[in-house]
Amino acid sequence: MPSDRISWKESNLALVGSDLDHKIKEAAAAGEEAWQDIGAEPGVKVWRVEHFKIADWPEPDYGCFYNGDSYIVLNSYLIGDTLNRDLYIWIGAESSQDEYGTAAYKMVEADDFLGGAPIQHREVQGHESSKFKKIFGKLTYWKGGIESGFNHVEPTVETPDLFMVKGNDNISLTQVTLSKSSLNKGYSFILKASAAKVWLWNGESADRVGKFQANSFAEKLCTEGTVVVLDQGDADDADFWAYLGEGEIAEGDEGDDDVEEFAPLLFKLPGEPDAEPEQVGKGETVKVGFTTECTLDRALLKEDDVFLLDAGWELFVWIGKDADRSEKLAAFSMADKYCHDDARTVDLPLSFIKSGKENDDFNAFFA
Repeated sequence: MPSDRISWKESNLALVGSDLDHKIKEAAAAGEEAWQDIGAEPGVKVWRVEHFKIADWPEPDYGCFYNGDSYIVLNSYLIGDTLNRDLYIWIGAESSQDEYGTAAYKMVEADDFLGGAPIQHREVQGHESSKFKKIFGKLTYWKGGIESGFNHVEPTVETPDLFMVKGNDNISLTQVTLSKSSLNKGYSFILKASAAKVWLWNGESADRVGKFQANSFAEKLCTEGTVVVLDQGDADDADFWAYLGEGEIAEGDEGDDDVEEFAPLLFKLPGEPDAEPEQVGKGETVKVGFTTECTLDRALLKEDDVFLLDAGWELFVWIGKDADRSEKLAAFSMADKYCHDDARTVDLPLSFIKSGKENDDFNAFFA
């Protein structure tokens, strides 16, 4: 990442009246054409942030994201006869403040265009919610982005691609440097040189189900040949190791520090930017992946206020019908500040929900 690009993690999303606010408005002075006719019928639409504007992302690349960029995703779907919409911003690990801020600003703009009907979400590379992953089934992270001028091209025998594979049900492929040092004992890796030359390398402590999923995807990439499968310790494939060169294979990860159980916390968000959130409720400890018992009193949610629910592994902001404009405008920046105050919360999925439009994920925490 160039030295003059400030990470999105250093961001301050108090956008109204800011320099970024003026740049975005100037770039879209003629109106945002991208919003015309969006969300009128079921389907997925993706845009990338490009120089304070947004641009259509090609459909063949849906589910593929540059790690240096930010994106907006609209998913429109039917529940019964009702058309529902989820608006997402996806933030690459090396995305900049300006890209993150523009994505957030444009998501609110699209929400306004759709009459405030969608639920809004923030997703961070490598920490996406299961709901977001299911839209695409597989996520692929390419190196580079719009600012670097890097355009992804199909791998060739001379310049192959190396991907680290993570996940079981919804897998992700992260493009890594073509080097032996990029290999890790805890994961599987796919090396693709062409449709006829694909290798799958499995680290010695890679998960069994993960290896199966990696093999299935490698086979999909190898449309004109047979995948060469190598387990750690196999060193007799000269072509594979010639691409990777010298280096040391990294030790397997010690295991992530994702939260597995947590007592949900409910905060009232202040309308003043310098004030601190006020904790108003705490639920019983719940476990991720299990049916949540109703642990918080819904009466705590007041229609004239804005609240933040910290569920441990995801965050929700609830906006009351009678909350004043200053509170609504401050909600995104206040939630963003809460995320950045703790290493646990900085990358968590974050959803913005309006009173009367709560989804099952949010309702599960309340009686």
